[in-house]
Amino acid sequence: MNFLQRTPFFRLLLPLVTGIVVFRYFHLEPWLLVVLVFLSFTFVLNAYFIRSVDKQYHFRWLFGVGIGLFLFVLGYWLSVQKQKEAVFTDLNRKGIFRIEMVASPAEKAKSYQCKVKILEMLDGQTWKPSHGKAIVYLQKDSLSEALLYGDILMVEAEFQSPTGPVNPGGFDYAAYLARQGIAANAYLPSGAWQKAGSVSSFSVRRLASAFRARLLNIYKSFGIAGDEYAVLAALTLGYTDALQPDLRASYSASGAMHILSVSGLHVGIVYVVIAFLLAFMDKSAKTKVLKTVLVVLFLWAYAFITGLSPSVERASLMFSLVAIGTALNRRSQIYNTVFMSAFVMLIVNPDFLYDVGFQLSYAAVLSIVFFQQPFSQLLPVSHKALRWLRDLFAVSVAAQLGTLPFTLYYFHQFPNYFLLTNVVAIPLSTLVIYLAIVLLVVAFIPYVAAAVAFLLKWSLWLLNFLIVGIEHLPYSISEFTFDFRQMALLLGAIALISVYFYTKKFVPLFAGLCMLLMVALLSLQTKYNTLHDVKMIVYSGQKSSHINFIDHGVNYVISGDSAELFSIANGFWKMKNIGKPVFVKENSWYADGFAFFAGKRILVLNDDFVKNKTLTSPIAVDYLIIGNKMKPKMKLLLENVHPAKVIVDNTISDWYTEHVRLTCAENNIPFYTVAGKGAYVLNFTP
Repeated sequence: MNFLQRTPFFRLLLPLVTGIVVFRYFHLEPWLLVVLVFLSFTFVLNAYFIRSVDKQYHFRWLFGVGIGLFLFVLGYWLSVQKQKEAVFTDLNRKGIFRIEMVASPAEKAKSYQCKVKILEMLDGQTWKPSHGKAIVYLQKDSLSEALLYGDILMVEAEFQSPTGPVNPGGFDYAAYLARQGIAANAYLPSGAWQKAGSVSSFSVRRLASAFRARLLNIYKSFGIAGDEYAVLAALTLGYTDALQPDLRASYSASGAMHILSVSGLHVGIVYVVIAFLLAFMDKSAKTKVLKTVLVVLFLWAYAFITGLSPSVERASLMFSLVAIGTALNRRSQIYNTVFMSAFVMLIVNPDFLYDVGFQLSYAAVLSIVFFQQPFSQLLPVSHKALRWLRDLFAVSVAAQLGTLPFTLYYFHQFPNYFLLTNVVAIPLSTLVIYLAIVLLVVAFIPYVAAAVAFLLKWSLWLLNFLIVGIEHLPYSISEFTFDFRQMALLLGAIALISVYFYTKKFVPLFAGLCMLLMVALLSLQTKYNTLHDVKMIVYSGQKSSHINFIDHGVNYVISGDSAELFSIANGFWKMKNIGKPVFVKENSWYADGFAFFAGKRILVLNDDFVKNKTLTSPIAVDYLIIGNKMKPKMKLLLENVHPAKVIVDNTISDWYTEHVRLTCAENNIPFYTVAGKGAYVLNFTP
């Protein structure tokens, strides 16, 4: 029996995924979908009737084609329905709305981020139905702090479409929200909303959210605070809002970010512990069934207290199927179990396919299942402790191999010390989980709970200390330029080379090696393009002006805030393999605000030009960049400076930007606003 025969859900998953992907890139007419459904039923019925007369069943492929066509249409139709759910009926209309909190508020630096569902909009004196999901940011105060999942609010707001990336290589916030079915956002200052009650109907998610909040308060009651509390809340309960950016960056750079995202690792630990504790129930068939039921209940109880996040749901589903398969003595069907869980999750929400966590989870699991044992066999050892260490290394390498294409594509970096990190992080994080469980159980026993809390705090401190220490080791991170083509090729290469290990045939190995060669060639092409690239970028920053001059791989920047610059531009530099920035003050081609770059004359306005300069005649420039919160007298400025184009960055207020636009229109000067259109990118490369 070959792989496809042993994994029926893999065969079912392929057409379902194809339908979801086709929806994203192509529009199919409804009549075509009806035709495909008709054909699918025709094939299935023909296969059924032919089978009754054809003993050899030569036309069994008809059944598979019919089911495949149906699942293709199903994937496409589910995606259509998901898109309809994301439609916001009253976008860009200021008014009074009744909204429902559908998640616990997430604390940010200056606000509370709340995921809400729109219920109604006030139309004159009557309420009319309204529809859509949105993100609202509530100004921090005592009232917003007390809000809970399920609260009903009356708000005065204008919901707008989320913005996409405003800087090259920037985070696409709009696409991120769209994958969650969210199509609008709004900011609500104090006084623009009031609580209007709570949902009275029962909700499992609301109950789960409230229960998680109680557990978090137990942690706080024992004096666990700061980074220790943030890591504990994330590691055990999936609450990541308390994580500071620098700590998050440390875990990411060291290759330990996976332990802060409650997912397969954490659910797997719970599964192993519960299965071990209930091992005595394997003696008879009846108690074995009871054990399986209890294991599944414990898994979903853990999912419940972590807030039923999608990552925990899919991990709980996967391990529930593993538990059932083990009870049925079908341990060999692990691949089919994984594909079954993915199939069910995509039926529930087809947008999971584009979720980074979904992709990383299944890539890691499949890679561990396939590679862990062969990697372990490469180093035979007899000592128990050494075997455990070997298996830990094998699991880490296997997981990194499977997720490598995705991490390079999404994050453009690779943690070089991931093996060392996992040796440190996995045992310590497991210890933290065990101690946290014990603390929650004995919280009502004063002295015992205090002792457990003491051990827990020191374990968390040690974990953070070691992770930060690994991050600061020399050469802890390798940065890569990696695009979608390279990711697809690398995935294909890993898959084909895996097929070679399974079949021992030369063709898949050769094809896989050719794909690796193509990945390398594309990297060289990117490097070549970077070395010949000449461009100017005016970034969209909030605190300061940031202008980037890229000259054949040399990265010149003019910036008043290096921290903000790195936060908005570093992703682009990594993606394009551009070197570290050189901060320009005065040099051969830039002085006193004037830049002579790529044959163009550019004036970067950094003071009141008219007051501080004595001019005998007007100066002609190709580009006039107004930033640094300057507000010059435009008519007087244009009498002294004749620009071919005016660019206003995001540090300039809206009213003054409009003033500049009108003045440019009066003088027939092309105008560009970074605040309205995003970063200005000018390519000089021929």
